[in-house]
Amino acid sequence: MERAAESLLTARGDLVLVALAGQAAIALCILDPATGSLETIDEQPLPGAEGACRGVPMAASADGERIYLAWRGDKFRLFSFALDRAARRLNCLGSTHLPASMCYLTLSSCGQSILTSSNTGSVIAVCPIDDNGCAGDPILTQKAFKAHCVMPAPNGLVYATSLRGDFVQCYRFDAIRGYLEMLSRLNLLAGSGPRHIRFTSDGTRAYLLSEFKGLLTCLNVDGRTGALSVRQSVTLLSEADTAWAAELRLAADETQLYASERTTSQIFTYSLDAEGEMRLGGIVAGPDCPSAFGLSRTGKHLIALGEKSGEVWTYRIGRDGQPNVTSRLKIGAVPSWVLAL
Repeated sequence: MERAAESLLTARGDLVLVALAGQAAIALCILDPATGSLETIDEQPLPGAEGACRGVPMAASADGERIYLAWRGDKFRLFSFALDRAARRLNCLGSTHLPASMCYLTLSSCGQSILTSSNTGSVIAVCPIDDNGCAGDPILTQKAFKAHCVMPAPNGLVYATSLRGDFVQCYRFDAIRGYLEMLSRLNLLAGSGPRHIRFTSDGTRAYLLSEFKGLLTCLNVDGRTGALSVRQSVTLLSEADTAWAAELRLAADETQLYASERTTSQIFTYSLDAEGEMRLGGIVAGPDCPSAFGLSRTGKHLIALGEKSGEVWTYRIGRDGQPNVTSRLKIGAVPSWVLAL
């Protein structure tokens, strides 16, 4: 009966979660696969969240049944939620403290830990996940200069970008002890601001978005050591010396790469050839200050958030990989992260 209810919900559309940093809540939405329209069906407050913040990261377990959010207001907290698909509802399982304002979080490759990183606090923290899927107190808080993004890779290693240090570090991760051992570092252009990194499914390549120069970089991943090396770099804004790049997403079939830039409020599409090299495919307008966006489960829609406008724009992705806007929705104050489940 439960599976039938979930199948019916899937047929009605994708579930989309949007973190609303300006009102300490998560909006639960339905994405219509036929029209690309988005409808808000519920809003889950963050229990006990205090203060205000500009952006809060979220992540989901591999099966989509558990949702995690790092609150960056007056008291730094990591919230755990159970997603009830049939009832279209989020149930809070609990929250725990975090040592700093975390700008990124993700699950470890084994799914038993939450990895979080803080640019302002210059730390990486690891929280265990119990049998019910609830995150516990950090078992590790490790210094990591201006760590903006922490990301597990298919090779079993973990990589962290340094927004102000202009490097990416590679770590060996012991999930049982929560231990991170640094193995190597790739130094990058001074002042570029490495922000987000994405890996191909086979782990042979990675793509890096640097915030302050608007650079997209294709990286080779050494199959033996995990060390990174630069293969190709392109600039989002060819006629500008500075940028304010934000989000980076790799299509599931790994033929397209999408990136957003906030000063121009644009979303860029790059086609990837068989060797993984990038070629600009197109540029579309985004909502005001597109700090975050995501791709639907089917890969047929892109969902972009306007941090300043409080809007969500949805785009249908054509056969050529180019997004075309289909709907706009006013969703709430400071939308800052999106998950499509």
